[in-house]
Amino acid sequence: MKKILVALLVLLMVAGTVFAQGNTEKKMLMGVITPAADHGFTGESIKHCEAEVKALAEKYGFDYKIVSAGESAAQANGIDTILAMKPNAIMLWPVNGDELRSQAQSIMDAGVPLIVYDRFITGFKPTAEISGDNVAIGVGAGNYFNDYFKADLAKGKVNYLEFKGDSSTVPMERTDGFLSVLDPNFNLVQSFVTNWSMQTSMEQMENYLNTKSVAEIESIKAIFTHDDEIVAGIVEALKNYKGPAKINIRLISGVAAGEAFMKLFEDSGLPGIDFMTYTFSPAMVRDAVDLTYDAMTGKQLEASYKIPTDVVDKSNYKEYMASDLYKIRYSI
Repeated sequence: MKKILVALLVLLMVAGTVFAQGNTEKKMLMGVITPAADHGFTGESIKHCEAEVKALAEKYGFDYKIVSAGESAAQANGIDTILAMKPNAIMLWPVNGDELRSQAQSIMDAGVPLIVYDRFITGFKPTAEISGDNVAIGVGAGNYFNDYFKADLAKGKVNYLEFKGDSSTVPMERTDGFLSVLDPNFNLVQSFVTNWSMQTSMEQMENYLNTKSVAEIESIKAIFTHDDEIVAGIVEALKNYKGPAKINIRLISGVAAGEAFMKLFEDSGLPGIDFMTYTFSPAMVRDAVDLTYDAMTGKQLEASYKIPTDVVDKSNYKEYMASDLYKIRYSI
């Protein structure tokens, strides 16, 4: 009887040990670094990012740590915090990729798969990069401008203004693509850097209208921008202008194809001006989260992924608003 009791005790101890090990087993961890914003394109993107991370974590049973920061230094601290937690993969959406080169290298040195979204690090190769096809957006806009102003270009120069996003790789790619196909008779009069801000673009356009001569203002036929919010600021400035010059702008381009931009096709308050944009949805960040999960589970990835985009103008905006792409964008 004593031997039987001892044997039972040993079995219980073994079972207890196995049970304890099962309960303390570390879950996989996904780290996510994003910019900070509570509105606009970035704000929408962050909501989609968080929703996708949480949905995957609930479905597959992993842990996650999300850090949102408005400056590169704060993002660098977030990377250090996540690395100390021994993650299985990290998704990095930089404020400015080149300013996070050292931290990105530390992730790779630690053997942690790194997925970089949207704004890249010049000359740096993470596990994978994913973004909308910014070069294609620029090329498409350039071809659209060429076709729209075909008759004018045959007669001579067409003056335009450019409103960039910031100094990251995204605006660089869009401008490079635009210029690669743009008719040589297009003449860039001035380029502005808006930091993706509606308020900034409005102030820049207002300043241009209030400081330039009538001849300079009336010479502008087109405006090339990198984002719909930038367009919104420009539209407000043009609507508020009461000066002596006649506005001869006929085309303004954007990127994002959001709900507010769709309203410009209905009634912009600026008769005679046409608009076009590209389907660069905040929901695209979900693809980056999905790719990070693939990396976390050991799936072999390609080096680069480009999410397709399409032009939206007055000819097809209603069809676009009825599409699944548009519905998913506004699903949260």
